[in-house]
Amino acid sequence: MTSIAFGIEIQGSHGHTFPNPHGMVFQIACFARATGCMRQGTATDAFSWFPGYKWCFALCRNCRTHLGWFYSSTAGRSFFGLITTKLFE
Repeated sequence: MTSIAFGIEIQGSHGHTFPNPHGMVFQIACFARATGCMRQGTATDAFSWFPGYKWCFALCRNCRTHLGWFYSSTAGRSFFGLITTKLFE
């Protein structure tokens, strides 16, 4: 799905831990590229963990499992925030 070589820091860190509005906590890692992922859904800024970024779902290209989120900003920057426990399944 991706490579550690594509790992990047967003807001000063490669890894982050966030709760969603339903109280589920996710540990994610940020990547500039994730060729094994596809984007799904319409981008939204609702409940975005990264101010200035909209998100949509990132799914496995092969099995369509939810792997994390794709973030994009109006400034043209983008990255994948992938759930760390899904990276090694």
